Amino acid sequence: MTFPDIMEAYALDPTPEHLGDLHRAIMSAPTYDPLVAIGTAVAPLAQSGDHQGIVDALWAQMPGVFLSPAAHMHLSRAHAALGNEQAAARERKFALLAMSSIHEGADGSEESPYPVLRIEDEYTVLEAARQRSQAQVQVARGSGVFDVHTLEGGSQVWFRLLWHGTQPVS
Repeated sequence: MTFPDIMEAYALDPTPEHLGDLHRAIMSAPTYDPLVAIGTAVAPLAQSGDHQGIVDALWAQMPGVFLSPAAHMHLSRAHAALGNEQAAARERKFALLAMSSIHEGADGSEESPYPVLRIEDEYTVLEAARQRSQAQVQVARGSGVFDVHTLEGGSQVWFRLLWHGTQPVS
């Protein structure tokens, strides 16, 4: 199956199986980098008002940044600024799909960590929940590798780092 076929299968039927297929397709893309800093890359373009530059820069990284909530929101804003409301609406839907793919079936606890494709996705999730990380530590367990964020107040949020393996958490 091609990437668009895999993406469409998940969009039409967002099952864990289709999401797993999509995650594997994204991670196998030559443009995939779990350490990508999308916000840092587009900030100078946004500050200079180069909305087409944002679109071009992010599309050059597809499909490696697909399902990045941040990438899709930057694309949505850029398309809106360019007057392309249809593309802006599509990217907003992809941003929501990306966030739901992280939250679906997980609550961020040690027992049910959020699955992420990128470090930046962790911070996007925390920001959307108005949470602030005070410390971040990587933990390796038999079921995978995790980033554990300690928040203000001492609570923790766990993220499963998919690029270190996609075994289910037991």
